[in-house]
Amino acid sequence: MVEHLIPTALFDFPQMLRRPLSRPSKVPVIDPETVSYTRALRLTTRSIPITISGTGTAASPALRLTYPDNLSEDERVQIRERIQRMFSTQIMVSDFYEHMLRLPKWPQLVERLYGLRPIQDADLFESMVKIIIGQQLNVQFAATLVDRLVDLGGEFVEWNGTLLPVFPSPEQVAGWAYEQLRARSFSQRKVEYVIDFARFVVNGNVDLEGLWKMSDDQIYEQLIPLRGIGRWTVECFLLFGLGRPDILPAADIGVQNAVQRLYGMDQRPKEEDVRRLAEPWAPWRSYATYYLWQSLIVDCRPKKGAENEFGNTD
Repeated sequence: MVEHLIPTALFDFPQMLRRPLSRPSKVPVIDPETVSYTRALRLTTRSIPITISGTGTAASPALRLTYPDNLSEDERVQIRERIQRMFSTQIMVSDFYEHMLRLPKWPQLVERLYGLRPIQDADLFESMVKIIIGQQLNVQFAATLVDRLVDLGGEFVEWNGTLLPVFPSPEQVAGWAYEQLRARSFSQRKVEYVIDFARFVVNGNVDLEGLWKMSDDQIYEQLIPLRGIGRWTVECFLLFGLGRPDILPAADIGVQNAVQRLYGMDQRPKEEDVRRLAEPWAPWRSYATYYLWQSLIVDCRPKKGAENEFGNTD
């Protein structure tokens, strides 16, 4: 089954795939040659394989969704809504550009990343577990641990002659013993944080779907009391899980490094410095954060002696 989605312009799918490509994972599978993103999505009914391919340009974008033929209409609706959310297809990114292009230093970064949008996590449980795993770890080792957790889950769906791994459900993770993750190089604390969070979800102490209706402040109040979840964790969850538009994980070292580079600072700024500097970025601080992270992957320095596309020079 093939379906087409037309995102709002500007939408640069190859640019969007650079961040997940920089941290290889079993979930998802990304092919830069075909500009495609393939993974299994856990719906309310079952896990469904899907391939998302970019078929247009940043100015005239299009996505092709390919998935099995035997889906119900409800499953097709779930997939369409999930993909629209994951890839921010309905966001008017032009409003973000209009806002940020008024600010010093930002035109040169926006020029290099024109059409970039955040890729959100597939579901809220997966998002929180990956963020917890990533706490105080380098990107590559965190990705290795996520893959080991997926391997332990042991669930696959067949797609085009291959088996796609499925990210474990809360019920699966809640049923594991701590020793099962310890044997896969998880620290004792990280084991407890991941499995205990799954148990909170399963026993109803955390209502993940209810979070969609809560304000940012309510979500902080709900999640920070949980062991192993601090402000940075919730900020990343609001950004990558819930897609909130005005979140700034200012304590993130990557954000601080990118701010230092963008503004030509002699030293890496502290959290409070980043928050103060970022006040004019509101109400788009989530997008600004994502652009800063991407700037560490892509060379976003201005072309020597050249004006940028927006007619501004710094």
